[in-house]
This record gives sequence, C-alpha cells and structure tokens, in this order.
Amino acid sequence: MSIDTIVVSVKEVSKTYRLWRTPGDRLIYPLKRIANKLLPTRLRGSIDPESLGLRDFHALHDVSFEIHKGESWGFIGTNGSGKSTLLKIISGNLRPSSGTVEVDGKVAILDYGSGFNGDFTGRENIFLKGALLGLTRKQLEERFQAIAEFADIGDFIDQPVKTYSTGMGARLGFAIMAHVDADIMITDEALGVGDAFFVQKCMRHIRSFLERGTFLFVSHSTNDVMTLCDNAVWLDHGRVVRIGKASEVCRAYISSIDRRSSQDFLGESQTDELYVTETDNQSLAENRVEPIAARLGVPSRQISVSAAELAALKNHYAPFMALDRSPSLRLAQIEIKDPSSEAEDLINEDGAVGGGKIFSVTITDAQGGLVPSVLGGEIICLTIRAVAEKIIRRPIIGFQLKNNLGLTLIAENTFLVTQDKDIFLCAGEVITARFHFAMPLMPVGEYVVRVGFADGVEDNNALLDVRHDALLLRCETSGVRHGLVGVPMLGIDILRDDAPQLSGMSFEI
Repeated sequence: MSIDTIVVSVKEVSKTYRLWRTPGDRLIYPLKRIANKLLPTRLRGSIDPESLGLRDFHALHDVSFEIHKGESWGFIGTNGSGKSTLLKIISGNLRPSSGTVEVDGKVAILDYGSGFNGDFTGRENIFLKGALLGLTRKQLEERFQAIAEFADIGDFIDQPVKTYSTGMGARLGFAIMAHVDADIMITDEALGVGDAFFVQKCMRHIRSFLERGTFLFVSHSTNDVMTLCDNAVWLDHGRVVRIGKASEVCRAYISSIDRRSSQDFLGESQTDELYVTETDNQSLAENRVEPIAARLGVPSRQISVSAAELAALKNHYAPFMALDRSPSLRLAQIEIKDPSSEAEDLINEDGAVGGGKIFSVTITDAQGGLVPSVLGGEIICLTIRAVAEKIIRRPIIGFQLKNNLGLTLIAENTFLVTQDKDIFLCAGEVITARFHFAMPLMPVGEYVVRVGFADGVEDNNALLDVRHDALLLRCETSGVRHGLVGVPMLGIDILRDDAPQLSGMSFEI
C-alpha cells in the first residue's frame, strides 16, 4: 500500500506524568529550590525530588504503528494499559512527552467524560461539543433535529446534563459525533454503555462509517474488536505487546488473561484444605490395591446425563426430538480410564499452565463415522480426551465453536454434569468427555473448534491445557442462512384467511 494512504503515523510515542505523594510535596519542592538558590554556593545542598515524594509514571513507552485510510483498528488491554491515553494523543487532546504523531484528516473522538458542561442542557451541549468538534453554528442548527432524533432522549434534551444517566449521556455524545464530518472516528468504550437498541444503532452507524472513513476503537470486549476491526494493538503497562490481525491479537490477549487467571487460581488452591498435594498423588499411585473410585468416594467411573436431565440442570425444556431418542444416546457423557501411556503428541499451547494434556479431539456422526463437514441440523458427537499429569481435583472439559472472525457461536462444558460428583484424577489417568448435540444452522464457511481442560469450577479455575484450533470444520449448505447461527425449525405455519365479505362495506381513500 502506498505511503500517501497513511492517515495516522505514530512513531516512538511516550507519555510520562510526574506524580507527587501529596499536594503539599508538590508545593514544597519549588519553594525549596528557590530557597536553595538564595543560599551562598558553599551552603547549597542537593534536593532529591524522590525524597519529597516525586515519581514518574510512564503511561506509554515508545509506541509505533501506522494506520492506512479506510482501516479499522482496535486497542485492547487491561485497565491502566494506556489505551485511552494513546487515542487522546492521536486526537490531539494530549501532547506526547516524546515521539511524533502525524494525522491526515479531521478527527472526531467520543469520550463520555469530556466536552459536556453538566449545568448546560442537552440542547446547549450539542452546540458546545459540536463547536469543539469543528462544526459551525449554521451546521449545528441544520443538523440539530437529526442529532436529537439519533439521541432519542425526549424532553431531557432541554434538561441539564448533570441530571442524565450514564446511558443518556452516551446517547447524546454518540449522536453528536455521528453527525460530524470526520475522516477518522475514535471511540473509547463506545459500546460499553447504553441499552441494546442504542448499541445496535451505534453498530449500524459504525459499519456505515467504515465504508468511507478510518475507525479507531478502544474496548474491553474482544468480540466487538474482532467484529468491527481489521487490526488490533494490545497494550500492557504502556508498552505494545502485539500488533496484527484483530483475531490473532485478541486470541493472544485472551490466552494471557486465561493464564493469569489460572495462576491466581493455583495460588489460592495452595491454601485450600481440600487441595491434594503431589505427595498424596504418589501415595495413591503406590497403593492401588483398593480401587481409586472407592477410596475417593466416587460411585462410578462413568457419568452420563440424558437430554431431559441436562435440560433440568440448565433450566430449560429439552426438545421432544431429544426426549424421544433411544436411551443409549446421551447429551453429555464423561468417562475416566486407568493410567494410560497412549497419549501422543502432547504439545502445550499458550494460555495454559500445565498439569494436563488434551491429546484427542474428534467429531463423529450418529453411526460413529468421522465428520469432515456439516450441513446443519444433524446429530453429532464431539469427543475430547485428556490425560492428567498430576492430581486434578475437579476436572472440567469444554469446547467453543468459533467462526472465521474468532467469534464464539456456541460453547459448552462438563461443569454442570460433575458439580455434585466427586470426580478425581490421578497422574496418568485419562478422561474422555462426549458431547452429543444437534449442529446449528450456519453460513457456508470454515469454523474452528477450541477445546480446553481445566481444574476448578466454571467461574474460577486453572486452565491446564487449551487447543485453539483443535478441529477445522466446514459448513456446506445450499440454503440461505441469516445471522451468525440458526436453529433447525420444528415447523412453520402460514395461514391465509378467507376474503372478507365486501358487500355493504365502504372504504375511504
């Protein structure tokens, strides 16, 4: 791509803030410097700013990248990573401490915390913030009605903004930005507030804007970033961790979060009275005369849950076609085998902390044959096998079906099936989970299955192993599909009533 299509160029940008321990320290430091200069040279002493509570906070460190016209970029990272600071520098609201930023085009930034005067009405703030974004009084008068209709806050348009809820402020702010003739749109958590109807309206406007402009987006939602953005920047403590395609950067970011969460869980587990140590594991392995299941209080080496039972666990009604299946077909099944050395190609992937390995993932049809592609609606079985490398107190196996953007279409795990069972794995034991379900209806294309093996509970666990691209599945269908996923219809009824009697009836046109 030629260099003249570059609309944003960020080169070695850093931002440093000087922070004082107290406001008093900030006042005392210059006074001491003045007093020091008034003393004779031989009596002057050194003044150490750090001893007076001064420290430097580096919000950004040598950040560099280029954005071309028409591209959409997402910026992700934990709170305090420097995302908002970077976009404020690009928009011109902040000056960098070092480095250069070059922007070719008019920029509109949506930041809910700036540009509004709380004592002014919504109507007055439209003219105030619109002027800050470069619109003339005449332009704002011409666009006022459209802005008010987009915000859709009714009579509150003439009430002070300080009386608005967060969602109402978001509506007004986005409505103003949506009617600015900008070449580059910057939004900071634009979809993080507001009701579902407003979010959908924002999404439609953003997609329309992407046909003609450049879009920069800060969000904690990786799904939103993957949906709206071509590329992404991952920041951590002001430093660039990764730049690239949105799906790849988001996947790496999610893996990092998984790893951090797993490490936190393992740290907590060390103090858990129920946590079993490696010494316990060795003892169990050396004394296998008594069955492990009996010693641990496990009534069976296999757990199966029917469609109706799982429906009760999930608090929904199972469809009649699932209830009518033969008892041999189960919706979820977990099986644990004795120590095995069959596991091969045990490769640990990013995002996991170790302690278990997934070594087999297959999709089969009702007859047991491998399924390379699907049409949608057929009954399939997803089988995941994993081996324990240490004591695993509460094993969980789960999967996600993702589209080419990395968005999760369906997801399931074994937690509900095992939460009231004492499932326990020793090192070397193999666990098998089988998920029986009807495939959803999906647009033609390729999909990936992500599988994971964890120890803990559903919302607090250690991710032992993960396979981001365990299987590649192709959907082939001749029908037109709408949306991300569809469901097999149980029936469609269309009724046509008889024509009404027209005699004695009159119509006004």
